[in-house]
Amino acid sequence: MSRARSAQQKIFLDAEAEAAFGRRGMRCCDHPGCKQEGRFPAPKSREPRDGRWHFCLDHVRQYNAGWDFFRGMSADDVERYQRQDVLGHRPTWRLGTKPQREEPQVWVKDDLGILAEVGITLGAGRRKTKAELQLDPREREALLQLGFDLEKLTLPLRKADLKAQYKLMVKRYHPDANGGDKQAEERLKSINQAYAFLQTRGYT
Repeated sequence: MSRARSAQQKIFLDAEAEAAFGRRGMRCCDHPGCKQEGRFPAPKSREPRDGRWHFCLDHVRQYNAGWDFFRGMSADDVERYQRQDVLGHRPTWRLGTKPQREEPQVWVKDDLGILAEVGITLGAGRRKTKAELQLDPREREALLQLGFDLEKLTLPLRKADLKAQYKLMVKRYHPDANGGDKQAEERLKSINQAYAFLQTRGYT
């Protein structure tokens, strides 16, 4: 019996705490002077980056009644916008005449470098160097840790070049050469880890 009573008390207290939290965390209506809860979002402009207002039911109805998406646009601008809206406002061109300088549109992120490992490169625009195109993100980060300039790097990288660069970086960041500096010591750890990783990548 006492267990049942304590369970009921806990449920009651949890509900009371939740209600108190809801009151404290309530977002007020953005209409000046209104103290009601702002539960209904409404766009500040036709640009999504401008964010949203949050109104109570009465004020969102009032706002929507006066909302004009095309306000400030000329008739030609409205017509052009409506034509482009059919294609999602993406650029178009005649078949076979796509501009060669166009940067590719990439809809997939490959943060783990999975696609790069099987030879698929995303976002390989003209600004990318030959070295960057053939490296997955982990390899690129390791080479940067070892102080390689990816703009000048020629692939495939030879094992002897990798080892020479590693020795150079160890000499530069060794604690003995930096008076026991802690930052240099941490950088040396990163260099050792990067070198160990690159050794597993099959450089010859």
